[in-house]
Amino acid sequence: MSANSSLLVVLESAEKARDEAVAELEGGKRAYEAARQQAQSLFDWRSEYQKRWQSQFRQVGGMEIMRCYQDFMQRLAEAISDQDKRVEQARLYMERCKALLIERERKVAAVAQLMDRRLVELQAKQNRQDQKATDEIASRAGRSGLGLGAGGSPLASGSIG
Repeated sequence: MSANSSLLVVLESAEKARDEAVAELEGGKRAYEAARQQAQSLFDWRSEYQKRWQSQFRQVGGMEIMRCYQDFMQRLAEAISDQDKRVEQARLYMERCKALLIERERKVAAVAQLMDRRLVELQAKQNRQDQKATDEIASRAGRSGLGLGAGGSPLASGSIG
């Protein structure tokens, strides 16, 4: 297996890992957004519930209703707190996904750069070989043409046999 085909395998592997990281980041973004929207819904619902019950308390309010309301509001506050933790976890996961993607993109770029460098080196080597071959041909032509005249034939040199 040549160095170029080895590098192609490494590049394909790096690109596949990068593509997986892109998909993972997209999933992380969706999870974060869903968690954030759920937290916002809970927050909005709590605000609406408080307003509705505060107006209810102005009209009629017994101690038992107030206790139920407070218990419910406490459980709702806990649910909101739990959801806020989920939002933070989703945000941290998304950040880790971004960092992984950056790392994998750098690897793809590094392998591609190495392949480009190898190609330039290969082209330079080929150019040197071509030049050497051309120089060799010119040298041979020059050596074999020492006894020849200007036209390259023995008659032109004035030495007829």
